[in-house]
Amino acid sequence: MNLIIIIPAVLLKFIFNIATFIIKKFHRGKPQRIPPANNHLFNLSASVLAKKIRLGEITSQELVEAYIQRIKLVNPIVNAVIEDRFKEALEEARICDENIRDGKITLLELEKQRPLYGIPFTVKEACMLKGLSHTGGSYARQEIKASENGEAVEMLRNAGGIPLCVTNTPELCTGLDSYNYLFGRTCNAYDSRYTAGGSSGGEGALLGAGCSLIGIGSDLIGSIRIPALFNGVFGHKATTGIVSVKGHFPFVDDEEFKKFLLIGPMTRYAEDLYLVMKVLTAKYNRDLYLDDPVDLKTLKVFYLEDMGSSIAFVSTQMEIRTCVREAAKHLKYCGSEVEEYPGSLIHIFESVILTVMSMKDLQILLNPNDPKHERQWIYELPKVLLGLSQHTFGAIFLRLLLNMNRFLKQSKEQQLNAERQRQHFIDLLGNNGVIICPTYPITAPIGKTIVFNLLSSLYCGIWNFFGFPATNVPMGITANGLPIGLQVIAAPYQDRLCLAVAKELEQSFGGWTAPYPIC
Repeated sequence: MNLIIIIPAVLLKFIFNIATFIIKKFHRGKPQRIPPANNHLFNLSASVLAKKIRLGEITSQELVEAYIQRIKLVNPIVNAVIEDRFKEALEEARICDENIRDGKITLLELEKQRPLYGIPFTVKEACMLKGLSHTGGSYARQEIKASENGEAVEMLRNAGGIPLCVTNTPELCTGLDSYNYLFGRTCNAYDSRYTAGGSSGGEGALLGAGCSLIGIGSDLIGSIRIPALFNGVFGHKATTGIVSVKGHFPFVDDEEFKKFLLIGPMTRYAEDLYLVMKVLTAKYNRDLYLDDPVDLKTLKVFYLEDMGSSIAFVSTQMEIRTCVREAAKHLKYCGSEVEEYPGSLIHIFESVILTVMSMKDLQILLNPNDPKHERQWIYELPKVLLGLSQHTFGAIFLRLLLNMNRFLKQSKEQQLNAERQRQHFIDLLGNNGVIICPTYPITAPIGKTIVFNLLSSLYCGIWNFFGFPATNVPMGITANGLPIGLQVIAAPYQDRLCLAVAKELEQSFGGWTAPYPIC
């Protein structure tokens, strides 16, 4: 790996380890506890609840009311919600119930055309939800509201879903800790001292705390899967291009940016990933065979516990190594052909980093007095260290990295090698193969230390680079009470394999585990 990359990476790893040690050693505060849920509706998936609404066994109004009250109870602890539309949501739920009761819409129409009828969902603030905040956590965009729904949100609306609120994200989705100076910091659902992750951290925290059934997130280098891991829920990064990103902010018309960015679902239950993916891909002009059963006995499974050895990377936590091995062992028991992946992915990381750094026209340090232009990172860095900047350290650091692209150019040979590696994995996985590996090498870091461990996001970013689908799967809780998990990767357009493995592992290892006693 290039020395210009590896030296700062090693330095950041050292700072991360020292900062983590100091905070854990001297931080005496106790976490606020998530109050238990006292309604049986919280223990049911969106798929089950949608059917109950259709059959008149429950009403949308009682479901929406239950989730609104749950959010009001928990949000003061996790600080995930930026702006809500609770009043409007209750009125929409009342109309749903009235339409069903009066027979204005048939059971068949509901099941086939509006499968989310009456189901509440939540939305990352970076994804437009008409009438609600759409700032991206940037001071330069204070008070900006979405003028319309983003296309993914609109598709869920057309399927009958009822949006409740928009949720927190880092400044312009630039980090792995959902913190900005407009709305503050979102805390982990399982322990408020730890990060909820980012950039879809608000969605992760609400879901993990049992405050949402379905969340809409976005993912550039792990922004769905990492907060899903940290908060113990499912998150799916779809094959690049199959879900519209229209309405997302930030967005630039750069080919590399468009290759990485996607919008996708986060859920507490694996079966709901199927439900939402079918809605989000309904207009896509290629059959993804999401309804076709997957025979695990014909599945090829490759597993790896880390991406390879390097002094620049934080080592994979033992509990995460163990859950990767246990998942592989279980799939072998199910009849799948299982083997450890023999290679290392370290040599691909440089291509991923250089590609991210080559993205053009991505404005981050927006000037509130002149939003069309950026502030200079060299002036903002000392200000943020003194607590005087309106920009977060994560945003400033990313701008610094992007400015380094003049010193780091990807060679033609590196580009060709990256393409060969992508084709290698396409050939290896075919239409019946998956890879199981860590989503992130450790559980949720404490405080804001994750800003110094950005390189670990490449465990996810490599699959954005290749355009492969990937799903975070929760696999239990560590001894200190934090969620662990892994990701399942398949070849392009084989999203159904990721979802099928996720569902099997949920059935065998328990999936989402509530951070409170189940009542």
